[in-house]
Amino acid sequence: LFAATPPLEALKILLSLAMTEGMGWNKTKGYVKKVDFIDIRRAYFHAAAIREIYVDLPPEDHEDGKCGRLLQSMYGTRDAAQNWEIEYAEFMQSIGFKRGLAVPCLFNHDHFNLRVAVHGDDFTVLGDVQALDWFRIQMAKKFEVKFRGRIGPEEGDEKAIRLLNRVFQWTPEGIIAEADQRHAELIVKDMSLKSDSKGLSTPGVKLKEAQEYLLPKEQATLYRANVARGNYLCQDRSDIQYAVKELCRGMSAPKVEDWEKLKRLARYLVDKTRSRTMFNYQKMHQDIVVYTDTDYAGCAKTRKSTSGGVILLGSHCIKTWSSTQAVIALSSGEAEYYGLVRGAAQGIGVRSMLKEVGVDLKIRVKTDAAAAKGIATRRGMGKVRHIEVNQLWVQEKVANGELKIEKCSGLENAADHLTKYLSKEGIEQHLNMTNQWLEA
Repeated sequence: LFAATPPLEALKILLSLAMTEGMGWNKTKGYVKKVDFIDIRRAYFHAAAIREIYVDLPPEDHEDGKCGRLLQSMYGTRDAAQNWEIEYAEFMQSIGFKRGLAVPCLFNHDHFNLRVAVHGDDFTVLGDVQALDWFRIQMAKKFEVKFRGRIGPEEGDEKAIRLLNRVFQWTPEGIIAEADQRHAELIVKDMSLKSDSKGLSTPGVKLKEAQEYLLPKEQATLYRANVARGNYLCQDRSDIQYAVKELCRGMSAPKVEDWEKLKRLARYLVDKTRSRTMFNYQKMHQDIVVYTDTDYAGCAKTRKSTSGGVILLGSHCIKTWSSTQAVIALSSGEAEYYGLVRGAAQGIGVRSMLKEVGVDLKIRVKTDAAAAKGIATRRGMGKVRHIEVNQLWVQEKVANGELKIEKCSGLENAADHLTKYLSKEGIEQHLNMTNQWLEA
């Protein structure tokens, strides 16, 4: 009983397009597109029940020996979300939208040049005023709707709106996306820190002495809860992504050393609970730029490597990640290549989402590892016989022109801080490269 949900980068793509010349604005032609937010009231009740489901009648209609058969979907039934997806998808296609294949929650209307991302009962729409007004009329005819607001640059437009517990603010410089600070505040609170406690400059450091004792049951439960909060928060905050990734590795059996790492993360967040990302006005670009980096055998226990990556549309940060590689690489070149493969796959995913909304861009993958670039731009394993064969698909993509691999210096690699603990200066450099900043 599957119901599709768009990834967070789908929403970020719409924000990026709104701020990109030729996509969302054009100074010469004098047009600007706005972002509309529409909520469907009691969405599931609009969807027909597909399975036979019987329910007890309410007290006022109760009759012995009788029950009710659902004609519409009801909240709490397992397939309600799936039925709602079928309902809104059929409606969108009936009024001229094309539905995405890679991401079924993305829709594009060629005639009105509308782009829509659907998250449950929330519709986020990018288009000009006339097209947005037309879409509102169509939605009101079909569903019971709440028009939450339309953010834009004009005087009558909303300047800020909350969606998915994130705040999106339209400013003269561009759109600012603010992460949900609640999770950072809860981590600080659960670690028994006060709001006026002195914060640390980095979210983590390598511990010199490992403390292998398991945490007591209650403390382990608290550890898992707060690491889960951090894992959700780092979707919007790449400054803590590597530290949280390391904490997640201790989820199954958290130890004293893991608790110390969590306490340090809380000390870092105590005066940095708010994080904002700027989607500024920018010129048109032709490429999706993917930065990749790898820390070879960084884990002293398993000798596994860490891959990190950043995806940019122009100057807009669309996605970041930090992950432990599944295999044990036998050389730094092999580890860097696996990191490059992960970056290429993520770049193809973003390209697929852009195609769903009518935008086709090329992909450039940047790495500071000459060995990884060399492996990706040849054919076959060569002398590096221990590379997994199923990772060689990148070579074909490079050969036919779908991917372009470029060498960059370590200093300009935006993914560098996602593979290791960095200094305060290193974190600040990364945040500047990805248009992020922190506040108390």
